[in-house]
Amino acid sequence: MAKKVTIQGYEGSFHQVAARQFFGKNVEVVCCPNFREVIKGAQDATIADGAVMAIENSIAGSILPNYNLIQNSKLQVIGEVYLSISQNLMVNPGVK
Repeated sequence: MAKKVTIQGYEGSFHQVAARQFFGKNVEVVCCPNFREVIKGAQDATIADGAVMAIENSIAGSILPNYNLIQNSKLQVIGEVYLSISQNLMVNPGVK
């Protein structure tokens, strides 16, 4: 049976990529608008089995509020994923 985890953002987001990398391609994601809702959903067994959320960003550094959310929850960290992200900018050269 596939795991069901909460993520911040939408399907296709980097959080979903990280969830698939950790739990496998059959993981089911429950999309949440913010990290507080990620924690709330992960603590409710009727919503999800757990969560995948960012706690570090190589550009922005630590996401300190997320540490606080985890610390104040009943959740435990069970693993980590290092996700290399490369983004490209696409432009239409005909538009001025």
